[in-house]
Amino acid sequence: MTLLDEAVLAQLAEDIGEEMMPVVIEVFIEEVREQLAQLPPLFEQAQWHSLGRLAHSLKSSCASYGARQSLQQVIALEQACKRQDSAESGLLIGQLQQSLPQVFTQLHDYCHPPA
Repeated sequence: MTLLDEAVLAQLAEDIGEEMMPVVIEVFIEEVREQLAQLPPLFEQAQWHSLGRLAHSLKSSCASYGARQSLQQVIALEQACKRQDSAESGLLIGQLQQSLPQVFTQLHDYCHPPA
């Protein structure tokens, strides 16, 4: 099952050029991987404002690269942070820790299809 919206990726490729896709996807993966690592410490420290800002940033990134499921999860996380809902936030962070690595793999495969 693909976690990616291929129409979003096709539009991105058209906008920036197919040859740039591997470069921007690698940057996306690196940046989002770093952001993902920041979620648990912010959650554990109940840094709701910072966690909400990070979720907002992830929302933009996920939307830009067609990561549909992760996008829905970060939207929900941003809302849970506004409510300071610890149970919901913890659940969503766990879901993102599962979905985003799968997105990274699918994006990598999108740029480097098997021969």
